[in-house]
Amino acid sequence: MQPLQCAECKAQVLVQKNSWEHTTVQWSDQARAQCLEIADDREFGQREGRPGAPRKECGALIASIVNAATAGELEILNDEPVPKPIVDDSEPVPAPFH
Repeated sequence: MQPLQCAECKAQVLVQKNSWEHTTVQWSDQARAQCLEIADDREFGQREGRPGAPRKECGALIASIVNAATAGELEILNDEPVPKPIVDDSEPVPAPFH
């Protein structure tokens, strides 16, 4: 995992880019407290889910990760795109029950 600082709030997290489609983020308590999007949710009670559960995502951090990966600052373990699913459309799909 590599350290990465959010361009918006400067919170530092650990990031692993497994592929372009899969990213693992490890938050510290300090980073969670510093994140503006997470702090907004706590302050205004907008957060859904179990109290204390980590937020699913932060838009500013996602943008920082994408920018760092595109600039080559984050190692991408598997740079190959995930193949699209192969769908066999030779058989008609049955109509749903009503």
